[in-house]
Parts: sequence; C-alpha cells; structure tokens
Amino acid sequence: MAVDLKDIKRKQYDARLAVMALRRAVFEQGASARIDELIKAEALLTGLSDERGKGEKQSVAADVSLAGMKLLGAATTGLEAKAELRLEYVPTALVHLFDSQTHPLVEVAVTNRKPDTKRIEVISYVEGYSAKAIETFELVNGQTKTSRQLPTFFPRQIESVNELTRATVNVEVRDLDAKSELHRTMPVWLVPRTTAPLSVLDPSTGQWRDLTTYLGAFVTPNAPAVMEFVRNATDAHPKKQLVGYQVGEVKVQPQVKAVFDALKQLGIRYVQSVIEFTRESGTANQRVRRPAETLKEKNANCIDGTLLMASLLEAISLNPAIVLIPGHAFLAWETWRDADGGSDQWKYVETTMLATSEFDDACTEGEKKAADWQASAQGNPEYFRRLALSDLRAQGITPLE
Repeated sequence: MAVDLKDIKRKQYDARLAVMALRRAVFEQGASARIDELIKAEALLTGLSDERGKGEKQSVAADVSLAGMKLLGAATTGLEAKAELRLEYVPTALVHLFDSQTHPLVEVAVTNRKPDTKRIEVISYVEGYSAKAIETFELVNGQTKTSRQLPTFFPRQIESVNELTRATVNVEVRDLDAKSELHRTMPVWLVPRTTAPLSVLDPSTGQWRDLTTYLGAFVTPNAPAVMEFVRNATDAHPKKQLVGYQVGEVKVQPQVKAVFDALKQLGIRYVQSVIEFTRESGTANQRVRRPAETLKEKNANCIDGTLLMASLLEAISLNPAIVLIPGHAFLAWETWRDADGGSDQWKYVETTMLATSEFDDACTEGEKKAADWQASAQGNPEYFRRLALSDLRAQGITPLE
C-alpha cells in the first residue's frame, strides 16, 4: 500500500510542536512530573520519523549490465552491477572516523553470469572532495561480490564546507579484461564541520543509523585552549592539583568542582537550554561549538557545556560521560578507576547551571535528572544514554583536535 507522505509530514510537524512544548516544560520550567508524557510524545515522533524514512526510501541504483555505453545486457557481457548510496548526508567533521564496512558511502554488488572468471575493479569518489576508493577482485561463474566503499576525503577541501553543500558521488565498475565500464553519479549532501550528526537515514533501506556515539569526537582534551584552561582549574583547587584518580576516590569530586568553579568564574553564558534533537529529512543534526570555541565565545547550550566540561575532565585523566535524554544533555563522571578497571559508579552535574548556581546545587539537579530519566526510560536507550569516554575511545572515536 502506498504511503501518504503528505499526511505523515503533517502529523510529524504536529508531533514535533508537541514534543518541543513538553521539552520546554520539563527542562525550562522544571515540570519533572511530565517526563512520562514527554516520553510518549517522543515515541510518537520517532515512529512518524521512521515511517517517513521508509516512505521516502529512494533507490539511487538500478540493475544494469556492463557493456560500456551500449549496455548490451548480461547475455553479452556476462556481468550485472547494482550501485546503492548508503550515506546521503556525509558528516564532514566525523567521516574520517567511519569504517567502510559499518558506514559505507556506497555499496556496489557485481554478479558474473559468464562461465569464465572475470576481473573486476570498483571505484568511487566524491567529485572535488575525495580521493578514489578502489577495490579489485575476481568473480567466478555465478558469484556475487559486494564492495562497500568509503573514499578518503581531502582535509583542505572539507575544511571549506561551512554550510550544507551539494556534491556528486561517482561510481565506476570495470571489467579489466573486456574494458567494459559502468559509470553512475549520485547526489549527496556534505554536512558542515560545525555540525554533529545524531542520526542519518540510509536511503537504500529507509532505516535510521544512530551516530550519537560520535559526539565523543567533539570532546577534545588535547586542544591547546583546553590544556591552557586546565591551569585555571588547577588554581581553583584547594591543593592546586588535578591528577585524576591517583589521589583516592574521596578526592575525585573536589577536582570536578574545581573545573566547574573555574568555568563559572570565566563567565560561561547559557543559551537555548532546549535543543532540537529531532530527525528531519535525511538527517538529525545539532550545531555544536567545539570546546575551544566555547572557551573563547563564553556562550554555550547544554551540549556545548557538556562537551567542554567533559574535555577538561578527560584532560585531567578522569572518565567523563555525555548523558543524553530527549532534547537535553548533561555530564557524568565515574567516581573511581584503578588498574583493574572502572567502578561503573557515576555522579552527575547539570552544566547549564554554571552561570547561576553553585556546584553542589548543580550536582543535586544532575542527580535528580539522572534518577528521573532512568526510572522513566526503563532501560530504553532512546530516553537515557550515558556515553562514557573510555568506551568511546576504545571504539576508535578519537578527538577532532
């Protein structure tokens, strides 16, 4: 049955307005009693987003046969090829961290219908923005090979992408013996480097792919501005020392307080405490200030402040975590780690209170949010997600700078 996209978009629009109103009530007006109502509204919006994604599924590939420009058919060339776009929105800030097997840009399937073995070469690239990804393989009769490719992007060209930019993916499939060739082009969007993608739509499946773990790349403990600010935080500590877990469990929280107090003294101003976190079209993005930028501008929303404080805690060898709930983010830190591993015991702080409250009050609010949302989420990661930096680094999600 055909999907009525206009009706889905209309319902999605109404659901988004309801969600945003509830997020403001919960996070700006303190209406924690409405968390369950918000979760139900979020579930409705997510369901509509999934339905829209499936409805908008577009096949950018077609089954074609390799025979140069004439495309004479499998009976003549013995080869069939199908090329599909897997990443319609390319997050330029993070694409260098992706793996071609889990996050390919394109996927090309080639089948040999001839009795003799064929030597095949698959090439893909983004015109003007990347090198060529090349894979060569042999196919025996009846065999199908799928090549997943993610070209390497040129840093200088990517740095120029400051707005959502249209680009072209080229895909070539060559029979190295017969010289026949398939060449297709597909349009993609390049997402600016100032944007953190939270999920992207796979156009070949209509399914959303979660990218929230890549927020860890925006935690940059080694950035010069962050390292310089650590000295300010050290001065805010009673004993002028920030050495992570080396000093014993009871001395960890005073180090977190020193970082909080130093940021408070800097005068960080909070703007837009409720953020979108909503899927629209083929991607769900969030404008993010890198920690160095936040230190310079002294403006932050909840994500910016969380990433900044996480960067500072990681810089002093603590294990912070990014906590995500619908429309909001705050910070956690692991209370203790030693040579045998972590404690998996966490404390929380609401970083949006930097400008208005003392550390103990911000911790009380963070602990309350964590308890309320863990209870309401009942284990569903859509509504309470704690992304520990130690886990993200182990997954290969390294700092952007």
